[in-house]
Amino acid sequence: MKLSFFVLFVFYFLIGFSQSQKKEILNGRVFEINADSLSPLPGVHVYYSGTKKGSTTDKNGFFQLEHDHNKEALVFSFIGYKPDTLIIDHDQEINIIMGEGKVLKDFEVEFKKGSYFFSKINPINAHIIGQDELRKAACCNLAESFETNPSIDATFTDAVTGTKQIKMMGLSGKYVQMLSGNIPAIRGLSSLYGLKQIPGAFIHQISVSKGAGSVLNGYESMVGQLNMNLKHPENAEKFHLNVYLNQAGRTEYNAFFTQKVTKKWETTFSAHFEDQSKKNDRNEDGFLDAPLHNDYIFFNQWNYRSKKIHIELGAHGVLSNMKSGAIDQTFSYPVNIENQQVNSFAKIGYLFPKDDFKSLALQLSGSYTNQNSTIGLTSYSGRQYSGYANLIYQQELGENDASFFKIGASCQLDSVNENVQSNTIYPPINRFLEIVPGVFGEYTYNTEKWGVIAGLRADYTNFYNNYFVTPRLHLRHNFNNETALKLMAGSGRRTPYMLMENIGLMASSRSWLLDNNVYGMVGLMTDVGQEYSWNIGMALLKEFTLFHRDGVLTIDAYHTYFINQLVVDLYQSAREVHFYALDGKSYSNSFQVEINYDLNRRVKIRTAYRYLDVRTDYNSLHSHLLMRNNPFVSKHRGFLNIDYTTRKKKDSQWKVDVTAQWIGSQQLPTTEDNPSSYKLEASSPNYMLLNGQITRIFNKTTELYLGIENALNFRQPNPILSAENPQSPYFDSSIIWGPIFGRMIYIGGRFTLNRD
Repeated sequence: MKLSFFVLFVFYFLIGFSQSQKKEILNGRVFEINADSLSPLPGVHVYYSGTKKGSTTDKNGFFQLEHDHNKEALVFSFIGYKPDTLIIDHDQEINIIMGEGKVLKDFEVEFKKGSYFFSKINPINAHIIGQDELRKAACCNLAESFETNPSIDATFTDAVTGTKQIKMMGLSGKYVQMLSGNIPAIRGLSSLYGLKQIPGAFIHQISVSKGAGSVLNGYESMVGQLNMNLKHPENAEKFHLNVYLNQAGRTEYNAFFTQKVTKKWETTFSAHFEDQSKKNDRNEDGFLDAPLHNDYIFFNQWNYRSKKIHIELGAHGVLSNMKSGAIDQTFSYPVNIENQQVNSFAKIGYLFPKDDFKSLALQLSGSYTNQNSTIGLTSYSGRQYSGYANLIYQQELGENDASFFKIGASCQLDSVNENVQSNTIYPPINRFLEIVPGVFGEYTYNTEKWGVIAGLRADYTNFYNNYFVTPRLHLRHNFNNETALKLMAGSGRRTPYMLMENIGLMASSRSWLLDNNVYGMVGLMTDVGQEYSWNIGMALLKEFTLFHRDGVLTIDAYHTYFINQLVVDLYQSAREVHFYALDGKSYSNSFQVEINYDLNRRVKIRTAYRYLDVRTDYNSLHSHLLMRNNPFVSKHRGFLNIDYTTRKKKDSQWKVDVTAQWIGSQQLPTTEDNPSSYKLEASSPNYMLLNGQITRIFNKTTELYLGIENALNFRQPNPILSAENPQSPYFDSSIIWGPIFGRMIYIGGRFTLNRD
């Protein structure tokens, strides 16, 4: 009997002891914000600080690990995000959003995301340029925001107007779809000057996608997408002021503030003023190196949030006046450009209360662009009214949130009126109204190993009286947590704007010749039709560890070929530019290798090499096609960026950034029929650009920066042919392959008040 009581006593003791030692489990989910929607983030390493024991999130972003009450600091680590620490004080489920630094419900996380990173989860090959990355350079406007990005080039259209354009994969920025908050923004008559009308201080981050983008945003993405996420109430600081001054006398003032009006309404108001009143002629060719101008830009956005309804309302206004041209009035060559633009948008989303992945969204936008220009003896006026509507319905398939679909309908309207008065440009009038309704559907399947985005849209254009279909496909396979392979293919179309897109050629004495009746009597693009291309590509992302430091290797290759294209031919004569429909082949091959590596805790290195092969069948003087390299495309390009940051001491810190670019030779338009004094070499020489910036952060509110652009002072010699006589038939300021202004020193300061 005693033995039995003893055994029972031991048995109950062991049960009680085991229950007292029962492990407490800590669990939660990790998300990321992807294209304005919430997505689970697999592969995130979750562990206690000071240990190597932990867990990894699964395909649904879920993790669990034993709750160690002796450890309070829980670390979340994922490539592309800087590791951050969360203090745990209870056992409730943890739900965090990595990327915007938010925590759901009871937790609060201060999370600092990497300012330049690639996504292994998104099947679309995209990388994010964050605010810290943009601040590595002066970043005065969107066209100047890619100095530390090896994928995008920014160049001048000519040496007189100061107009900048961007290129991706060796092709003009007109083939890159520009979005603002996933709404088409910079297009048509604003495709060039619109880049200058987005101040860098207004930008929160930029998503750069290579290849044909999502069908949800339209049919115009042909080689890539740029999606700007501007400062608005959900990401903007309480108050920000940025002042900039450079050696050429250019000053800029940027300011924005955010205010919570009611419990559900918030607003952000942004303002920009830019002034260039100092005259510069460093190369002494008689022309201003930089136009004199005044720009006024405003942006206002209102956000409404409730459990079921999300609303975003915004308006953007631009008033710009620019003067340039010859300083010596002996041969007067005036350049005057006035630009006014107004944009407005509304985004309304309904969230179904019993389904987190089910929603209905309506996007609306309208814009008005008006430009009047005088370039020498040529006068141009252009006016465009545009309207856009897009309705999107999203729902998951079954109970697996890794699989969902989106369907919708859209309509794009453009009313364009262009007039030219010139002895060298035909046609004098271009007027048209284009209405493009369409429907689309997109299926997404995204797990830890596989990802698919398959989209298809069908549209009709009344201008060309044509139905067309745009398919897009993106595939991703993760071999492991460190390696991802992406494949993509898709087509794109666009309506060409011959006059505005080639306004830099107006700054010359070239005659515009329209071969094969490109335009009708009222300037309609009757014979060329829509530009139409296919893009296929692949990308490999490999995370690696070298000398105990993390790095990311990305390799991508793309092939873009045109079925139809408006060819701009600068090879037949130095005094003519020919326009005609493609009759043959036109393609771009792009290959790029990029490495981002943390040399140590303070030094980061980004290096890249890019190869481009861009060719077109041009009509020759002998009435047959001749395959030639496209002008102003560098086949080889090298890139190196070094970022150094000191340790923080009472919120004070130094940041040093240096960027070096090697630009290979570029094919130049022909000048063979010019006199010897106005002839150029067939190609440009190789050259090097070196930029740098030092930033001193004094505290959480104040910082100063000092920078230099083109530190080696390389300048293109004689950028303007026949500058001494602008009225001669040999005058041409459009053959620009290198810097014009030389070395430029700038200084600036930022004052920021963060929200509580």
